[in-house]
Amino acid sequence: MKHATTSRLLAGATTAALAAGSVAATGTAAHAAAQPYFTYTNGWRVDQHERELADVNGDGNDDIVGFGNQGTYVALGRDDRTFNAPERALDSFGVQQGWRVGQHPRELADVNGDGRADIVGFGNAGTYVSYGQADGGFTQPELELSSFGTNQGWNEDQYPRVLGDVDGDGRADVVGFGGAGTYVSYGQPEGGFTEPELKLRSYGTDQGWNEDQYPRVLGDVDGDGIDDIVGFGGAGTYVSYGRADNTLSAAELKVENFGYQQGWRVDQHPRELADVNGDGIDDVVGFGNAGTYVAYGQADDSFTDASLVVRNFGRDQGWRVGMHPRGMTDANGDGRADIVGFGNAGTYVAYGQPGGGFTDGALWLTEFGWDQGWRVEYYPRELADVNGDGRAEVVGFGYSNTIIEML
Repeated sequence: MKHATTSRLLAGATTAALAAGSVAATGTAAHAAAQPYFTYTNGWRVDQHERELADVNGDGNDDIVGFGNQGTYVALGRDDRTFNAPERALDSFGVQQGWRVGQHPRELADVNGDGRADIVGFGNAGTYVSYGQADGGFTQPELELSSFGTNQGWNEDQYPRVLGDVDGDGRADVVGFGGAGTYVSYGQPEGGFTEPELKLRSYGTDQGWNEDQYPRVLGDVDGDGIDDIVGFGGAGTYVSYGRADNTLSAAELKVENFGYQQGWRVDQHPRELADVNGDGIDDVVGFGNAGTYVAYGQADDSFTDASLVVRNFGRDQGWRVGMHPRGMTDANGDGRADIVGFGNAGTYVAYGQPGGGFTDGALWLTEFGWDQGWRVEYYPRELADVNGDGRAEVVGFGYSNTIIEML
């Protein structure tokens, strides 16, 4: 990873940090929509209560699912870019039922292939699933696997578990990076999962992979409709390709970049997978020192070399992990992933281009930024398609309002 000798600071950056709960964070300014749900004043806390967005009733609109004190709450997304008032859908997956952030991950994914997001919770006894229903509710949780839980030795610091479709059948599978390597449990048509199998003796702690140095993610980097494993290791970027026959290819070093030996660090340089150029293949996007780097995935199981495509969103421009979240989403509905960054002055957007690369990052909203009082430890910001039009909105869980803004 190259280091730039000059830097361009974030537009509107200031050295003064506003107190959490500022005027902007309270949601008192004019917004596209502001609703008093899932907020700090309602008792929601980042270190206790996860909030996610997914389509739980299959209507094409993303909904809010919040794991609160008393259980699971759902607010359904509407066509006018607002949400229904939240309702408690389950007396489960909450703090009072023993679920804890940092110990018991809860994810949303379509396990049974019905087009609705289900809850997958990795609890003490193992893996629990509650299935999304057409009315926006969930079935009562069932222990589908006596595995991937804390009682079986799985913990988030050492052994991450992720959901993705690694056999291309349209159902989410569990991929767990354990001690001996990579374990997979496949989602089934009637719900539930197959028993976990050790599919690769790679990406595990026994092979030297640890989460604070070598992140592992899932994405379709060859365009075959099947998720692959991408690991950012010591020498660079490794890939194992998912296959329809329930196998994974051996880990191969595909890009000699984005790795620890090239200077990439988890606490400094986020790396994600997204389709930047709209060819149906996920690319590697890394926010490095000099700016944003991309290596483009190819249909022949290869990648282009990593190149610096935008001199923005990097450390040399003032962006910091823990202060300035950056994510990938389709903000304008053109089928290409765009960069959305929450900087000091507000929300910046760089649009993916047909031939690859991005427009220069520009300040799009003077909201959701550090200068407006938004802090990662208090006020989460998510990207979701609330009204189902193919374009993402920002959903910010603020001090007294959840704020929804178009990009």
